Amino acid sequence: MSEDLLRKLRSLEGDYAGQPPVAQQADLREINQIRSQLGMPLVDARLHEIVDAAAEEGVAEAKPEPAEVPDHTEAREIYQAYLKKVEELEVHRAYADQVVEATAGGGQTPVRPLATMGTSGGPLLCDHCGKPIVLEGGGFHGITADVAWRRSPRENWRSWILGGMVVEIQTNGTLRIYHGYPGRNDKQCCNVARREDEQARAAHDSSKRSEKRDILLAFLQYEFPDMTRDEHLGLHSKILNTMYSYDPGLGINRPGKGG
Repeated sequence: MSEDLLRKLRSLEGDYAGQPPVAQQADLREINQIRSQLGMPLVDARLHEIVDAAAEEGVAEAKPEPAEVPDHTEAREIYQAYLKKVEELEVHRAYADQVVEATAGGGQTPVRPLATMGTSGGPLLCDHCGKPIVLEGGGFHGITADVAWRRSPRENWRSWILGGMVVEIQTNGTLRIYHGYPGRNDKQCCNVARREDEQARAAHDSSKRSEKRDILLAFLQYEFPDMTRDEHLGLHSKILNTMYSYDPGLGINRPGKGG
């Protein structure tokens, strides 16, 4: 146990100088807690050992003032909001993966998922124009996938797509469906949506990410003392990305009963 504490102490002290002031404060508390457990002298903000002159002369050392409990209220609220958002996203991310798998493959596209994997078991809709995917060729040329499927549901039915189709996973892991071929025609849904997405990202205000960075890291170090430094930084990055990076939303196709 003491060897584990000593390794953790050396790691904290080794990384201390490169941390922002708020993180250093949290690290210093943890460093002195470990030093106290190991019977080692406490250190000051420069990691210099604190020498008590009175103690050296044989006078009983005064008990230090109890450490002030830091106020992590704001950071804790952000963390709880992050957990709630991740829980919501997980459902949509799983759904996105299912649609990608169901519609995958070169050449023709399976018709059934186009007709039945949209919201509430309806058709998949274009996230730009809100309309279903249209089939190309055969007896259902120019007919939307859902109408064609209702008329003649057939297992393993595959079809060409009139005007093309894009199935995309957004940066937050959620699904996007678009009509069109990327780059071919500026007016096609997929290309219009791409331009709008780029403009929205460029206009996104990321200032809160910098504002909340230090208080979140200090909170994580305080709240989860058994985590390694890499685990703290990994969770810290996930929270900042989820809460303060550009959010493209969930898309119009939502998980639910589908075929």
